[in-house]
Amino acid sequence: MTLLIRCISLAGSDRRARMAEQLDALPFDWSFFDACTVPPAGLPYDPARTLARHGRELTRGELGCFASHWALWRELAAMDDDAVMLVLEDDILINPVFFAAMDRVAAAMRRYGYLRLYAKVPAGARYEGPFLDRHIARFSGRAYGTQAYLITPATARHWLGSIREVVRPIDDEMDRYWAHGVPIRAAFPFPVMEVDYGSTIEGKRRVATPLSKPQRLRWEWAKASEKAWRHLADLRSRVSGARTKR
Repeated sequence: MTLLIRCISLAGSDRRARMAEQLDALPFDWSFFDACTVPPAGLPYDPARTLARHGRELTRGELGCFASHWALWRELAAMDDDAVMLVLEDDILINPVFFAAMDRVAAAMRRYGYLRLYAKVPAGARYEGPFLDRHIARFSGRAYGTQAYLITPATARHWLGSIREVVRPIDDEMDRYWAHGVPIRAAFPFPVMEVDYGSTIEGKRRVATPLSKPQRLRWEWAKASEKAWRHLADLRSRVSGARTKR
């Protein structure tokens, strides 16, 4: 198995020294990925469509964040299937004991394809099973955040093929398991803690955008549709789980 560790960080950011100190203590090679500051090349972004489906336009920071993760998925997608990439952002503190065994963690998560090591919101999290010395929590809502996760080439290729345009922030897109079929799972307790340094990549998360009545109606319809598809996916998951237990 090949383990790649990439830490997304703006070139010249003061956070780099703090992350380097943590990652240099691990018995693995790692590297910084210079965070993108422009939308992903070749992936359309239409502010009007985003306004209708997300309720607001994306910030420059959110577009750059999307492009950064997208670029890492493209790198991973070109790798052999035995690879696993650990994607980190530079606003975290890591559990050094857990991360020192990251080769073992990466090997164990391959069956899932995608595993969060942190989430901002415990959105409907439920216990799914043991995972090494921790547990697997499965989410039934938006967990938010891209601070730390493990991903396989197969999942990277799947997302690269299923996401055709930039409509919402990258973490929102990753959380849409009802649309792309990749469940949200996380190792719990989280081996990562977010540190509030003040954003340098994502920028202000919420930007108030005045909406006309037609725009608001389109947005409300989009939200209702997303909610309906999410509930349908959750129902299918519960039915499938019940059949498995029989």
